[in-house]
Amino acid sequence: MMASITSSCTFSSVAHVSDEDPNSVLADPFPIAKAMLALERGTFDSNDPECEPLEPGELEQLAGLASELAAALNGDVPRFLQLDAQLSRTHFTELLFDLPLQLSAARAVDSALAVARAFAFIAPDTLRGDEALILARAGRREEALLLVSSNLDQAKDIPTAEAKAGDVYRALGEADSAEAYYRRSLAESHTSLERSEAVTRLVGLLCEVGREREASELLQQEEERLRAHGSATVVRDAPKVGRNDPCPCGSGKKYKKCHGASV
Repeated sequence: MMASITSSCTFSSVAHVSDEDPNSVLADPFPIAKAMLALERGTFDSNDPECEPLEPGELEQLAGLASELAAALNGDVPRFLQLDAQLSRTHFTELLFDLPLQLSAARAVDSALAVARAFAFIAPDTLRGDEALILARAGRREEALLLVSSNLDQAKDIPTAEAKAGDVYRALGEADSAEAYYRRSLAESHTSLERSEAVTRLVGLLCEVGREREASELLQQEEERLRAHGSATVVRDAPKVGRNDPCPCGSGKKYKKCHGASV
């Protein structure tokens, strides 16, 4: 959830007018978001270990609602922040940000790309990175790498952009390049959460390529660093690894049930 940047404002009953077309009235995004949460059926309830993933048809319905939501928000960040504040006791933002990769996993590539692009105005380094990852997963290597290059050139959140670049190369099976970007992400990290996510990605990759000893040593070094310096609790604007995605460490568990449990 985007707790660190949310507004305390709420929507009034006054209709919103599109900046692009002053004569058009934008839909109220709140009912659309509530419909998405209702369809999602508690998939993001971390207290329910038995929750089932959504079916492909349900994911497509979510994608359709996401398209309606994007039209209602009209690229307006303050308007999204108002919505986020209204839904502060839900996992709506995580649902929204995880949706592109869930669609990608279900091989709904066009829908996945459309959702990632539609909401990139909220968190560009995260969602443009996911767009590149979706392209990589779909075997569209050149498009993915061109987008990675563009994302890195434009990045404001450097650790995220580097991590997402690593994810793309990892999906392409290019472990050396993925490792280089993960290590850059770790070097650029400024918060405990950024470091945790960078270490998790790097450990997962090392385990994948049979370098378990190095992975173990990295974890031990990080634990020693945390004991020596302590760790602060930091709230980010969006999850870097989806809570229902497989944990990058390779355990086979969902991220929220593994390394994400302590984040």
